[in-house]
Amino acid sequence: MLPLQINPPSDSKWTPEYPWICLYMADKSHFITFYPVGNGDCILIQFSDGATMMIDCNFRSEAEDEDTELFDVLNDLLSNKLNKKSGLPYLNAFVLTHPDQDHCRNFDSKFYLGDPAEISDSDKEDARILIGELWYSPRIFAEHNELCAEAKALKKEAKRRMKLWADNDSHKDDLGNRIRIIGYADVDALEDIPNDRISAAGDTVEELDGKKRSGYRFFIHAPCKKDIEGDNRNATSIIMQIRMDVGDKADIGKVFFGGDAEWRVWAKILEKTEDDKNLKWNLLEAPHHCSYHFFADDREDEPEDSAIQFLGNQDGHGIVVSSSKQIKANNDNPPCQKAKNRYIKELEGEAYFKCTNEGGTVAPVIFEITKSGVKIFEEEKKETDKSANIGKREHLYG
Repeated sequence: MLPLQINPPSDSKWTPEYPWICLYMADKSHFITFYPVGNGDCILIQFSDGATMMIDCNFRSEAEDEDTELFDVLNDLLSNKLNKKSGLPYLNAFVLTHPDQDHCRNFDSKFYLGDPAEISDSDKEDARILIGELWYSPRIFAEHNELCAEAKALKKEAKRRMKLWADNDSHKDDLGNRIRIIGYADVDALEDIPNDRISAAGDTVEELDGKKRSGYRFFIHAPCKKDIEGDNRNATSIIMQIRMDVGDKADIGKVFFGGDAEWRVWAKILEKTEDDKNLKWNLLEAPHHCSYHFFADDREDEPEDSAIQFLGNQDGHGIVVSSSKQIKANNDNPPCQKAKNRYIKELEGEAYFKCTNEGGTVAPVIFEITKSGVKIFEEEKKETDKSANIGKREHLYG
């Protein structure tokens, strides 16, 4: 069932103050779109209350060319996926799992960066995306020269927002200025940030973009302090489990995102997590674009016991998604054919493994979280040119 367009009172956005809307939306689905961006991540979550979250981005400039076969993610977002606020397309939250370029490519040119009070007509014409709340780890403050231009731009925007807290600016928690720091480290940049803006491993986050949310929550697994301060950037990836409710079905959707984290990080998660419910999943993004490093250091090694144990936490028929180029029987890693085969062995069969570039097909992989659980969602294809991408889906107010 598609999310329906809701028309609240003309002078309002959707808020919990309108209980009739809450009742109307009680059984609405959540949607998760894994965009086909090659070896990279670009994931859009549309929650049942209309809020939107993007986990990483990999906007490839070539995708905007008319004669390309690449999927135009930006066009799809702007055509039918995002609401508008302050005259710009609006994303409630953007999460940078870690500052590799394939997780933030063209962040600096596609998003609005700066004081939201200074949005110009040019920004509106360019349809730059306004981010309500920026999620990132302190890792970006441990590097500078090693960062790509896009990560440096995100770091600059994070510093701008954090300075509002240091200055006790009255606009520090306005839309377009909000922050959530994932993980803790001994860095000067965090000195003026209140504890409720920092979520460390083991914390549950129930707020998004300045509102307490009742239909979903985020359990933070990583990064831990030691990894943030270490040398391995992939080990600093934000790892979180999102648990989603639909109607009277609590936690019917349990989704894991883990950036490029390798097997040692996942082993540590198994060791440190006290409540098994925080390890359950029915949809898992294959870490590091289906790299074998989720299983072991070398593709010739047998999988570590911890990797198999983690996969054993699937709730019902688990689905694994590889955000990668097409997986082939070659020496690539990522993606790795041997890793794909091992995932399939631990699942209920090949039908439960999906890739964003399966057999050369260039289209998003979309999941719907319903009262029955997680299922593949097929959008109606349009017999039009590439710029249409895929059929429109109506969205809600967030």
